[in-house]
Amino acid sequence: MMDFSTPRRQHPLGMAILSVQFLVNLIRSAWPALIPFVFSSELEESTLVYILVPLTLVGVGAIAGAIASYWRFNYRLEDNALIVEKGVLQRERLRIPMEKIQAIHLFKGPLQQAFGLTGLRVDTAGSAGSELQLVAVSRAEAESLQALLASQIDPSIDVSPEKEASPSATKNEGFASQPLVELNASRLIKVGLTQNHLRNAFLGMAVLTSLGNPMEEVISSALEAIPPVALAVLSLLSVALFIPGVLLFLLSGILISLVLTTLKYFRFRSALGHEGVQVEMGLLRRNAFQVPFAKIHMTTWKSHWLRRQLGFETLQIRQAQASNQSNSDVRVFVPAMESQNRKTVEEILYPDLSAAPVFRVQPVRRLRWLIWIGAWLPSLLLFGLMSSLPAVSVSILWLAVSGYTSLRRFRSLKLQLHKNTVTIERGWFWQSRTLIKLSQLQGIQWRRHVLLERRGVGHLTFHTAAGPKAFTYLRKHEAMAIRDYALNQLHSAQSGV
Repeated sequence: MMDFSTPRRQHPLGMAILSVQFLVNLIRSAWPALIPFVFSSELEESTLVYILVPLTLVGVGAIAGAIASYWRFNYRLEDNALIVEKGVLQRERLRIPMEKIQAIHLFKGPLQQAFGLTGLRVDTAGSAGSELQLVAVSRAEAESLQALLASQIDPSIDVSPEKEASPSATKNEGFASQPLVELNASRLIKVGLTQNHLRNAFLGMAVLTSLGNPMEEVISSALEAIPPVALAVLSLLSVALFIPGVLLFLLSGILISLVLTTLKYFRFRSALGHEGVQVEMGLLRRNAFQVPFAKIHMTTWKSHWLRRQLGFETLQIRQAQASNQSNSDVRVFVPAMESQNRKTVEEILYPDLSAAPVFRVQPVRRLRWLIWIGAWLPSLLLFGLMSSLPAVSVSILWLAVSGYTSLRRFRSLKLQLHKNTVTIERGWFWQSRTLIKLSQLQGIQWRRHVLLERRGVGHLTFHTAAGPKAFTYLRKHEAMAIRDYALNQLHSAQSGV
């Protein structure tokens, strides 16, 4: 195990990586101002000089700033805390207590991979960003620091030299624990085929549209090359080309989904170890996550019809979010989780699920009609877009369809309370199942407005370090019984009873 008690800097090649990152951030900030010059066909030489000179000065300044940041940055471990000192013009000293650390992630972007280095990021519950981010350290140093921080978070983790030297500890680059999910080529394609193709198709269309004038010039040039007679024929066939166009649009969405999935989940590996959940993935940017079991505050299993037909679902692991920041919690996704993987994970994280639940409730039936009315009401807009008879026909048809779907949605809403776990299920086409430990709750809130209060109905919200999770339209006596039981379990866990 390496010694981190004395101040340490990053690898000297970190200066090159920091310089590139500084330049990329500057380009991201300034690119809108450069668009008129990039696409201008009448750019004078004098104007070009006025552009290149400031850009050169900015680039030199970015490199100088990166070098200064490198020399003024150091970190060390001291008194059960991680000490970080950084800043060029304004010095900053951060002290991160070990108990505040939520996760330690390793990553390798294209630059790190080119230089044979690794980056390391430490996430805490106290801020929206990373308290410590090393962009250039050796893999041995990064893994040693990751293991040491994990052992400080959970003293039961063994990081003795004997374990480090054992063959099982070095096998498969640290994935010596129980394998969970690995994606080969065929499984990677299956994951890609279950993504949101419609969203990705619109994303591709937005990228093409953002090209603006260059695309217009290409299309205009192509149309000018087509004879007038052929254009007339194409205009007549435009209606017949509608269906092929839709198919081409969807195929482009599928292709984009496969590309994005490959970039994100290439060589995906996950495992369960004594120290927690281990995940490694990525093509251009290689990420390695290590999430201690004690830092997992919420898990959600998500699936839709196609994923269920293929026999898998996606696991979302959520950790503590930064204070006063919405959607800033740390999330790790594990795709292609099969039934045996789900059973393994839940046996470790939620062993009380094997017993019968203490409470099992559903929302009041009033919610079913509210869902139905909310789904059907938009069909009334058709009366302003078409004649009465078609509008009535479509509205009645949608009334039947929305009635069926709203019934399925209502029946999918379930809350089960076990000895130390609350389970919230919802959805019939897009399904989700969220699990929260009662011992990790921060509080339970009973909410209702005047109309609900008169009927003895309200909403129950479970507050966790990873954010709130609500179950709506519960009867008051059921909600009070669940709240009292959950708070009693939370107090028992806090008092060590």
